[in-house]
Amino acid sequence: MSLSTRRRAIYTGLASYLTEDELLPMLSLWEANYADKPSFALNEFLGEVAKRCGRKLERALLYRELISVMSGPSSALLPDPAAQLEAWRKGAGAQAVEVSGPDAQARQTFEALSDALFAGLSESQVNSLRRFAAANLNDMGMDTELRLRLRGWLERGGTLARIGLDLQQLRKLLSLLYIGLCEYLGPVKADQLLTRAVQQVELLQLPLAPQKLL
Repeated sequence: MSLSTRRRAIYTGLASYLTEDELLPMLSLWEANYADKPSFALNEFLGEVAKRCGRKLERALLYRELISVMSGPSSALLPDPAAQLEAWRKGAGAQAVEVSGPDAQARQTFEALSDALFAGLSESQVNSLRRFAAANLNDMGMDTELRLRLRGWLERGGTLARIGLDLQQLRKLLSLLYIGLCEYLGPVKADQLLTRAVQQVELLQLPLAPQKLL
């Protein structure tokens, strides 16, 4: 189950018990501390919810409801609250993302390079590569919140600007994508695809050359 679907399930299960002002902080807590844990950790999460909300919740009932929601059809879930959650984080004083400087330039170049790489693959290959990278983010040594944001980008696409990866992290991510390419295409074709992508991005004459990410 993807992060988006699990987030929708948690959101759906809690929506009947918490106000929106209570729900978004709890959803952020779940993403940061419990999203990667097995389902039985939900009980611990609900304990945190009850403590932070300062009122009594029927934890056993809520736990059963969450398990039921998570095992049910995705069509029964509320829409993904990712946008509301991001807006709440910004309003709660989340650190502003750098919009200039070497890291911002690196993100610009990385997005152009990843777009060029993905353009050389079929849709199914792109999806497989994204899933491979999302499943191996633990090797990048980043904190949980950043890892979840990056997994969301891999699963849904969009811009990297709000994730705030620095140059070294982008190099690690590109290396991870390259490993995935080698897995699915073999090292020779992976090298050819990466070389073509670098050449295409060079033509854009971006502030940071694509070779800086290699």
